[in-house]
Amino acid sequence: MREQVQRSDPAEVGGIWFLDGDRLESVARSDLGSATVLVPSEQVLILAVDLPLPSRRQRLSALPFAIEDLIADPIGEVHVALGMELAPRRHLAAVVRHEVIAPWVEKVMAAGLVHARIVPDALSLPVPEEGSWSVQLSGGRVLVRTAEATGFATSVAQLPVLWAAAGNPICISYGEKLPADITSVPGAIELEPLTTRLLVPALDLRQGAYAKPRRALPFTARKVMAIIAAGAAAHAAIAMLDTLALQQIADNRRAEAQELVQQYLPGISVDDDFAAEVNELLTGGAGPPRSSFLPLLIRASAALGGGAPGVSLRSLSYNAGAGELSLQVEQADMNALQRTEAALANAGLSPVIGTPYVQNGVAAAKIVVREVAPGVAR
Repeated sequence: MREQVQRSDPAEVGGIWFLDGDRLESVARSDLGSATVLVPSEQVLILAVDLPLPSRRQRLSALPFAIEDLIADPIGEVHVALGMELAPRRHLAAVVRHEVIAPWVEKVMAAGLVHARIVPDALSLPVPEEGSWSVQLSGGRVLVRTAEATGFATSVAQLPVLWAAAGNPICISYGEKLPADITSVPGAIELEPLTTRLLVPALDLRQGAYAKPRRALPFTARKVMAIIAAGAAAHAAIAMLDTLALQQIADNRRAEAQELVQQYLPGISVDDDFAAEVNELLTGGAGPPRSSFLPLLIRASAALGGGAPGVSLRSLSYNAGAGELSLQVEQADMNALQRTEAALANAGLSPVIGTPYVQNGVAAAKIVVREVAPGVAR
């Protein structure tokens, strides 16, 4: 039995809610996690989009351009939201008109669910195996979740047309019996509870202009976080270098680490300032970097780890005067070296690759990495 909420409640309640028009109804109560408000998927376009960019900030910036040709509305009239990564460089995304989501957020806020997530209800179904759909029919309305993790809602009258257009996937039915002409099998007798399935939603529409307000941390929590951050900063300074093949650093004391780092990075000191700067960069802290070394190192490391599979880093050096990071890399072949160069460029860097050569059956080259100058197109 759904409980209808008709007044503002300053004490935020958890669990799952459903918003339909002016009605905000409780579907399942839970004290675990933030509240989640399900909204009708008929008013949301859910897509899978290729976004071959290394950072979430870059993906968010590129998302409107990636979906512009897939929608009928002008891009300025819609809100776009980025969801979970479905496969390498492929992400879930959603599009909803501003005139639709703005009232949703107002109603959720007015009901006291200030920090609630807003999720299209089709994403409450489990993702099925390849070649099938998860389908839930209830009162003539149908929710569908596809094997690519996208989803939609439709009427039972329209379902056969959409099903045929999709190539007649097997429908795993979790609701009322589907029309006889649709190939279907019963779903699990008992699905995971809705609160469990939506504990970490695949997509939250509350982003950008509709983002949730920040929660203020209690003093005790802030103190604990500060202690954790201080410890993490010192570890991060070592771990970042460890990702660049200086394996011994993780097991040495600071003095031993400094001696080893000097073999590769003359002039770089693994001290408290170094650790503090790593922490600022990782947490988005204010203030300009003390040098270009750490930003270059972190971005190059992320690019090599995420966009250049199979790369082997043989050595690196840093030229403080020129602000250059020199990487001696090896790959399986020349094409792989080009992909490594492209991965660095996609990370917002300006790589210059030297003359490649083949040694011991592998392709090798020196790549000099710099920051892209402001206003310079790559």
